[in-house]
Amino acid sequence: MANNSLAFLAFPGEIRNHIYTFLLVVPPPSTTTALGETPPIHPEILRVNKQVHHEALPFLYMQNTFIAHPIRLYRFPQLRRWIDPVLAPNLMALIRRYHVFVRLECDAGFSAEAARDAFSGIEELTVEVFESQFKGSGNGVLRLFEGVRRVRRARVFGSIGQWPEYVAWLQSKMMSNEGSELLGSGGRERMDGLEAFPRMLEAVQVTA
Repeated sequence: MANNSLAFLAFPGEIRNHIYTFLLVVPPPSTTTALGETPPIHPEILRVNKQVHHEALPFLYMQNTFIAHPIRLYRFPQLRRWIDPVLAPNLMALIRRYHVFVRLECDAGFSAEAARDAFSGIEELTVEVFESQFKGSGNGVLRLFEGVRRVRRARVFGSIGQWPEYVAWLQSKMMSNEGSELLGSGGRERMDGLEAFPRMLEAVQVTA
């Protein structure tokens, strides 16, 4: 194993990055994802040695899109609904891309302040909207995202045909800096003093 890891580390960094992407980055989740589909992901590479773990860990957590918890939002995110959630706070802190499923006819289990603190400043936020009956609900759930700011890429799609102008405005608002100086400084709790090299499989368990 030692000789193999040394040979792998002899590759240029650009090639190693391509390998990490191939092994650890999967397509974003969606309601169209087949139930029980296991993404072709290979976290075993994180166990090779500390250097490979250090190089590869950001690909798994920063490049993938995770499903936000329906109530706790950035806590307990999942790569897929049938894959165990991420539990380690230091790993949750690395995640920069979220996919949120919301139902228009149901009350959200979170507040506007919680959405603001969870998602402001992240790399990518996708809000997938659906409802059981056409034109049966208002856009109250979407309004909970109006305080989110500084998202590099925001996308809202799904059952939004009634409010195309509002959705365009909301996406633009979430990607803007307007009013960001008024955001609460609380946000996510600080996550210090944690292990530098946690066992990845204790947080995300993926079938090989």
